[in-house]
Amino acid sequence: MSEPKKYPRWELPAFVLPGAPLLALSLPPLIFLPPYYSEHIGIPVEIVGLLFVAARAFDLVLNPTIGGWQDRTMHRFGRRRLWMVATTPVLMLAVWAAFIGMPVGAPALLAWLIILSFYASFASIVIAHLGWAGELRPTYHERTQVLGALQIASTLGQIGMLVLPAAVNILKIGTFVDGVHLMGWTIIVSLPICVAICVFTVKERPAPPSARMGFAQAMKALQSNDALRRILLPDFLIGVTHGVSGGLFLFFFKFVLGFGTQAEALLLLYFIASLAGVPLWVYLGKRLGKHRALQIACVWWAIALALIPLVPKGNLALAAFGMFFAGVANGATVFLLRAMMADVVDEDQAVTGEQRSGLFFGLLLTTTKVGLALGPATYVVLGLFGFDPKLGAENSPQAIGALVAMFAGAPLILNLLTAWSLNSYPLTEARQASLREAISARDAGRVNSQDIQSPNTDGPSTR
Repeated sequence: MSEPKKYPRWELPAFVLPGAPLLALSLPPLIFLPPYYSEHIGIPVEIVGLLFVAARAFDLVLNPTIGGWQDRTMHRFGRRRLWMVATTPVLMLAVWAAFIGMPVGAPALLAWLIILSFYASFASIVIAHLGWAGELRPTYHERTQVLGALQIASTLGQIGMLVLPAAVNILKIGTFVDGVHLMGWTIIVSLPICVAICVFTVKERPAPPSARMGFAQAMKALQSNDALRRILLPDFLIGVTHGVSGGLFLFFFKFVLGFGTQAEALLLLYFIASLAGVPLWVYLGKRLGKHRALQIACVWWAIALALIPLVPKGNLALAAFGMFFAGVANGATVFLLRAMMADVVDEDQAVTGEQRSGLFFGLLLTTTKVGLALGPATYVVLGLFGFDPKLGAENSPQAIGALVAMFAGAPLILNLLTAWSLNSYPLTEARQASLREAISARDAGRVNSQDIQSPNTDGPSTR
């Protein structure tokens, strides 16, 4: 076996830098923008939930389609780098519209179009970056390190998003609306800088374009690839968990546990714990395998979130401990699945001869977003129970009970289902190494797709 390739130390930090502003953008649509639209713009809370769900629904077609376009792109600058550069100004404009330029009293249609343009441009640049991340390093554990580093950068960006509105409130220099505007301007300024450092300092390995594959063909690939389905199902379940817990977080901690501005500080602590936990999950992924480490993280997260409603009202110390304990497992559920998806791309490439990282990470982003869409959808359920955020803790017992049941019960069930779904996951370290050898042999013209067997079968895994 050949010695591992040496890479410049600066390459990985430069590569993951765009993850900070990009993943920072994952929090506001889940936590800050729905209350901003309902309380400041004046759109009813139930309509806000439906608008976000409707925009997310388009991702079912949009994400794999964008990924397929990127896979077919040929350019000497690099297909992933080209898409990141081209999409950055579009996303900057969409962020301005969603965070800053939305007029008070905007009709629902205008709000929906702005949300949709925000999601579309966000998906394009994230798919390009994730597809490139999966291609940056070829081995099982190197990918865990790449995606773990990206998770660290992403979490730092998310922490920044939480610090900004908290600072506005603590320093008394503005309102909640000013905090949302500040988040938008921060992304608009930082995104082009981070993308420029990444694309102009890190080289992209050349790859042949993939064959044309539309939405129907992408769904066929999903149906025929067992390992891909085994990734997308837990990703969907985890997305729902993030959507429900994140979407209800502020309501729960303010109206049930009685925390005011302290709720934002607790959420900040949660993401600090997520950042601190990344090295642990990288280590466990190396010792036990990525899917085993993910199972442990899901059970950990399930227990931690289920125990938080037992915190006595107003007990800040116990709430802080519970949030830190839960946060340690949070980051693992994101980067381990992405590292596993890079291995699935290898299996597909070994069988088909095509490197379709964009398509596969587009599918992964789709299931994530569909799951996350159920966060704002919980507002619709709360509305059915008569919940009104303006009433706060004065909501009816039925409304508060529905809030507690969704915040505590859903993550417990979903996380346990996720851990169970990963039993007998086939792409181990040894399997991935054999796939890379097969890909190298294919490139050298020594084998064809029929020579590449999947474990415990009599034929190709994408049969």
